[in-house]
Amino acid sequence: MSLSVLSTRIAEAMPLYADVLRNPAFAPDELSKLRAEDLDGLAVSLRAPGMLARYVASRVVFGDTAYGHQLGGTPESLSAIQPGDVTEFYRANYAPQQTVVVFGGDIAPSVAFALAASSFNGWADTTHRSGSPAPLIVASSGSRVVVVDKPDAGQAAVLLVRPGIRRADPNYETARVANAVLGEGYSARLNQEIRVKRGLSYGANSRFDERRNGGLFVASAQTRNDAVAEVASLLDAELKRLSATDVANAELVPRKAALSGNYSRSLETGAGLTGAVASLAAYGLQLSTLSSYLTRVQAVTAAQVRTFAERDLSRSQASLVIVGDGRRFLTALRKAFPNTEVIPAADLDLNHGSLRKQ
Repeated sequence: MSLSVLSTRIAEAMPLYADVLRNPAFAPDELSKLRAEDLDGLAVSLRAPGMLARYVASRVVFGDTAYGHQLGGTPESLSAIQPGDVTEFYRANYAPQQTVVVFGGDIAPSVAFALAASSFNGWADTTHRSGSPAPLIVASSGSRVVVVDKPDAGQAAVLLVRPGIRRADPNYETARVANAVLGEGYSARLNQEIRVKRGLSYGANSRFDERRNGGLFVASAQTRNDAVAEVASLLDAELKRLSATDVANAELVPRKAALSGNYSRSLETGAGLTGAVASLAAYGLQLSTLSSYLTRVQAVTAAQVRTFAERDLSRSQASLVIVGDGRRFLTALRKAFPNTEVIPAADLDLNHGSLRKQ
């Protein structure tokens, strides 16, 4: 939950803010309206090749585990939720013992502590949870090529996905530098090879989605249906190149500079700084990480990037996920990737790791 308010009115706003967290109504009519809105939005998203590919990618990497399920749900799962389910979920998961309140801006620490104490005084923990931490999410092993054949797709989405790192991984900064070289920003390798040199996409990129108990790595581009095989091969080749040769200083230094500059700018606003602190708290990381990040990024070497890519970005654990009009690319794709699996869009089931309707 977040609140942005004038510092002169924080004392008025905090009781309302705390009341929303502590005493949510979950009115059935409001939940029904929200469900209808979400179903409409989801219907639109599932018609877009890029969004659909991301849904499929989570299932390909994480199967039937928790991370394989999309937070936004599916038409079937959203329709099945009842008001009582929402209330029970709140009671089981929202408690003072796992809540962190972060203040940022023109407010003295003494005032912030006093507001937190008065606003949350008497909030009792009524949840029933085991004392052991949640286990790491076990991702699927091996490499697949999964095509969702969508004949009405005007363009295709091509994703290269694999298990990533968790947020608390000691190699987090190395991962960020590796990704900056590969696919973060206009000057990164993927965008240069796919967009700038060949004009096959409006943009190609990669990212790590680091979570508490696991993570996902995604490299992606949207392209013409007839260019799918070429784009898939380029994504594949660039991932392999990152672990095959050391990044030259002429490339590594500016990519680290861009990464550092973006991070520094993100902390220039009160909301950015407060959000960064809250994120560290949520992942159980020391607040000193906020100030040590830039130093650690600058210390990353080309050898470390290569070692990380060999170990944590190996192609052997990466899968291709493609959504598009298969008539336009399947013959060429199978020449490059003989193990291609095809799922007709009408047979796709996002509720299960099998991805196929039973």
